[in-house]
Amino acid sequence: MKLFRSGAMAAVITISNAVGALAQSGPVAVGTLPQGSLGYAIAAGVAQVVSDNTDISMRAVGQGGSSVFIPALNRGEIDFSTSNTFEAVFATQGSGNFEGNVNSDIRVAAMLQPFEVGIMVAADSDIQSLEDLRGKPFPIGYARQQLVGVMQDAVLEAAGMSSDDLDGVPVPNFVEGANLLAQGAVVGVMLAPGSGVVRQTMAQGPVRFISVIDGEEAAAKVAESLPGSYVGRVEPVDRLPEITAPVDLIGYQYALLTHAGADDELVYSVVKALHENKAALAETHGSFRRFDPADMAVQVEGATYHPGALRFYREAGLME
Repeated sequence: MKLFRSGAMAAVITISNAVGALAQSGPVAVGTLPQGSLGYAIAAGVAQVVSDNTDISMRAVGQGGSSVFIPALNRGEIDFSTSNTFEAVFATQGSGNFEGNVNSDIRVAAMLQPFEVGIMVAADSDIQSLEDLRGKPFPIGYARQQLVGVMQDAVLEAAGMSSDDLDGVPVPNFVEGANLLAQGAVVGVMLAPGSGVVRQTMAQGPVRFISVIDGEEAAAKVAESLPGSYVGRVEPVDRLPEITAPVDLIGYQYALLTHAGADDELVYSVVKALHENKAALAETHGSFRRFDPADMAVQVEGATYHPGALRFYREAGLME
């Protein structure tokens, strides 16, 4: 039986209409960002390793954004999703991009790897800092990926700016923002180095990243807006041609999330498989070279681990 049709909307419909089938007889769904994103690559890697090393059949399902898959996860319509530490806090508290929309059943299963997000511009652009964005056409809104807007607002605010200082161009998501950058319609876009979207944009013209956090005061302001975040210094390496000089980006842990009602044995088996198979994860995507099994249980204030995950981490000596 084909549980997932192609396309983000079809995936959403399938998940919403086949909760029982997913939970009982079909693949366990991992909700994530659309194909081409680094988030999707990470979710697909998790799904492959879990499927190869347990009796669980798992599948990544790319959707429009976390505003779709986080509420579905909270309702128990899917059992896992990928996201980040501060979104787990926002969702459970009803803050940030989930302002007024509490998703109290969101739980953390595992921290997967450090992650960085920043602003990408054309390589020959005269944009060198956030200040240079004043009055320039730049993506805003992110109706289907509100978290991107929250992150963008956090770095702008820390720099003494806001979206009002930009010549705002409303976009539904970062993919459309990248398309507009390639067309020359905007001067930049917020993205993650190493993602498929970055590579697709580079195929149309060279790009580079700029620093989005300047100094300790700005870092403290960003961390206040984005719980658990930090300054993520990214150095030039051959596999990241878009990083042409050291840059300071938003750093955080990318996480595997689940929900309070997820079966304890399911969550236990998933995190155990990830903990024991770093090499296999790294084979699925190069970003997993940064995965450290010892950091799977990193504590973030406001985020709650699932009991099945806690049981494994205590057995493995990662938690008391």
